[in-house]
Formats: sequence, structure tokens, C-alpha cells
Amino acid sequence: MSHTPPLRSRPAGGASVEWRLADPDRALAAAEPTADGLTFLQTDHVSAAAAKRADGGPHTGTAGTITVLDGPLDRAAMAAALTTFVRRHDELRAVYRLDDAGPIRLVAPAESIEFRPGGSGADVAADDVIGHIVDRIESEAVYDRMPGLVYGAFDHGDGFTFYIGSDHSHTDGFSQYIGLHEIARLYRAHRDGEIPQPERAGRFTDYISSEKSLAASADPDDPRIATWREILSANDGRVPRFPFDLGLADGELGPALPVQRTLLTAGQLDSCEQRRDDASSLVGLIYAGLAAAQHELLGTESYFTSTVLSTRTADHATTQGWLCNFAPVAFPVSPGTNFTDLVHIATDAVAVARDLATLPVHAALAVLAAEGTYLPDSGSPQMVSYIDFRRIPGSDDPAVAPATCFPAVGRTRNANMWFTRYEHALTLLAHIPDNPTAQSAFDTYAIAVGRWLTDYAAGADPVVGAHSATEVRS
Repeated sequence: MSHTPPLRSRPAGGASVEWRLADPDRALAAAEPTADGLTFLQTDHVSAAAAKRADGGPHTGTAGTITVLDGPLDRAAMAAALTTFVRRHDELRAVYRLDDAGPIRLVAPAESIEFRPGGSGADVAADDVIGHIVDRIESEAVYDRMPGLVYGAFDHGDGFTFYIGSDHSHTDGFSQYIGLHEIARLYRAHRDGEIPQPERAGRFTDYISSEKSLAASADPDDPRIATWREILSANDGRVPRFPFDLGLADGELGPALPVQRTLLTAGQLDSCEQRRDDASSLVGLIYAGLAAAQHELLGTESYFTSTVLSTRTADHATTQGWLCNFAPVAFPVSPGTNFTDLVHIATDAVAVARDLATLPVHAALAVLAAEGTYLPDSGSPQMVSYIDFRRIPGSDDPAVAPATCFPAVGRTRNANMWFTRYEHALTLLAHIPDNPTAQSAFDTYAIAVGRWLTDYAAGADPVVGAHSATEVRS
């Protein structure tokens, strides 16, 4: 439980309810291979999860969502809602296996899916809810199980805690939130005796085909690959790593610890918006803060990280799956630069990253590895992610507004960071190695990042290269 980030609403305990497939064996037996297989990210995930299992490691490649709802739980209506939901989305009916050629994807037919309520009915105290959820997700939300996801609740009569858990192969952060919103609307319709009429959802199978087509078109002369080449050449041909001492030997992984901070309040965010011009953005401000703090503490004159960006098109606006791509964010951090100018520079770098994300990262890196510009690394890169919760469809829905989505906590060599913009705050969640050196280094860094952001919100324009962001004003 200590490895779960703080929740946006306190979970309520109650009688344990689980919704499971009526006949998972039938669904699995009917599942058929899809022509274009897996996305690149899915291939990496399934291969890594299988290798970890072979080594006896725990399954931590998962994502969970938890929310608290008022009103009596209608178990049959939720079963109907989940049946409708999973039948609508082919990726939620997918299962993955490995053969000698690598992972293969099979999808069960929609008519093989039917959920029924069950569970032990045992009463679970509020303090034990998260542990119960995490244990179930880690044991059941697995890539080669049908289904590789779990649904459950804790019913306390006048309300209930509802949760979703999924193997990461089937989901991303955006899918978790919009999936919860869809389930909530389906549930209310079934509960109220109405016929659900959700909008059309694009097939994830088609998304995979589109990604494969994009990858096949990769060309060494593509301007996007030229930009990748320039960025990697300036960084020794390697993926980014967190530049601070995390108390690990080179290449070593350590058990991760989640840490969370509030960086800006609603009032401070309003102040930042008032200062924003056409050449800046909040996400640019965040990267500028990360870069300025790194320069302040380490003296580095360039910033380099990777980010994960949504690759959804209008055809896949409501698709359930992992619709993301990684791209680099890189820019100079020159001493004497006013922070406002650095925000502009960082905003431009994010725009470049969004352009690069239109080409599958694996396709770009394959070209650059073949020419020797990219030096492959078996470990994961340092990553920074940003999501504006306000822009998620249904973010004001009573089921979605209090929801928390959380990645499983495994092992890490970095300090991956997830920034979320809410109406009331900008928050930072990070997974860092669970040791005193890492905790001290990250705490110092996070304090510095927060100081640059709050100074900006207060109307200051600190200078990069000053001893601290609080000492220089212009």
C-alpha cells in the first residue's frame, strides 16, 4: 500500500464484488490471430513481461483506476455495462502469446464476452482496499489471460468504490479515464432501463495496421529522422537518463518508490495563464522548470528527456488501447537566459516532439541504429509525461472527477515523472529508486523545479545561471 500514490478521494470499504467472464475458456478458444500483430510498444511490453516471468519476477506491467461513487450498487446493471463495454472494444478482448517468432495477438469474438457479478462478498476495510486491488491486478491483469483486465467494487450500501485493473498492453492513461467514463454512462443506462447509445469506437486492430504502414514508410532522408539524428548525435547516441545520482550502479535497477507533490495551486496556475503568450504553453513552462532546475544544480547547458504523446486521430478518439508514441524533448539551456525566454524555447521543443511522434519511434531508431547514430540500450529511458485532466472527455462526470489512475510500481533506474493539470492544481508523480540517495537527490530537484515555477507564477523572470531562482529578478 505504501507504493500506491495518494488518491483523489478516499476509497470506501465494503463487501467485495468482482465481475468476471461467464466462460473465459470459451472466449479464449474462440480467439483468432490478427493479421498485423502488435504495436511496437506492445511487443516490447509483452516480451519484457515474459522475460521477467521466466526470471521469477512479479508482474508489475499494469495500470489501475479507482473511483468512489454515491448511490446503491446495481450489480446486474454493472455486469451488463461491462459486457457492452468489452464487446465494443477489440483490444479489451485481446490476449497475447509468445511463439518462436515472438508475441502474437489473438482477439476473442464479441459474442463470447459476458460478465457476471460474483466475488467473495467478504467485507474489506477502507484501509485494506488498495492492497486488495493491487494484489488482484498483479495476479489477474496479465497479458496472456482472458481477459487481461479486472473489474471490481466494494459495496457499502449507499455507495461503492469501483476499480479497473489492466495489463499495460491493453491501455494507456487516456484510455483509462475515457474507459471509466464510458462504463459509467453504460452503467447508468442499464440501471435506469434505457438502451445505451454510445458513439462509435474505432478498432485498435486498425490502429495497429496504421502504425505498421507508417513504420514501413520510414526513410533515412525523412526530416523527422534527421531531427532524431541531430538530437541523438548531440547526446552520445544514447537514450536519456536521469542526470542526478540515484544511488545505483550503472545499469542497475532498484525497487521503485512513488512520490507526489503539488507544484502549483489553482491561483498560481491562473497567474501562469495570464502571463502566457502565443509562443508559450503550460507544458513548455514545466519543461523549462525542469531544465532550469537541472542547470541550477548540475550546471548542464542542455536538457534531454523522452516524453510519451498520444497518437489518437479522430477515428480513434474513443478507442481503448495503447495509442502512444515516445519522442525526445531536447533544447539548450544557456546561462543568462531569462526564464520567460526559456519557456518559449521549451515550448518549441515540445512542438518538435509532437511532430516526431507522428513517426513510430521504433522505425526512426531502427534507421539510426543501422547507420550507427543510435546506440541501442536494453534499459528504459528517462521519461516525462503530461496530461491535462480538464481536457479529458467526461472529466466532470461524478465517476471520473474523483478518479485516480495509477501505474504499477516495479523497478527503475530513472525518475520517471507524470505531471497532471487539474482545475485545482498542477501535480507531479514520480517513481524513483527506493533508497536514501535517490530520495534526497529527487527531493532537492523537485524543490528547485517548484521554485522556478512559483517564481514565474508570482510574476518574476528569473535568470538561468543565477545561484537560485529566488535571488535574481528582472
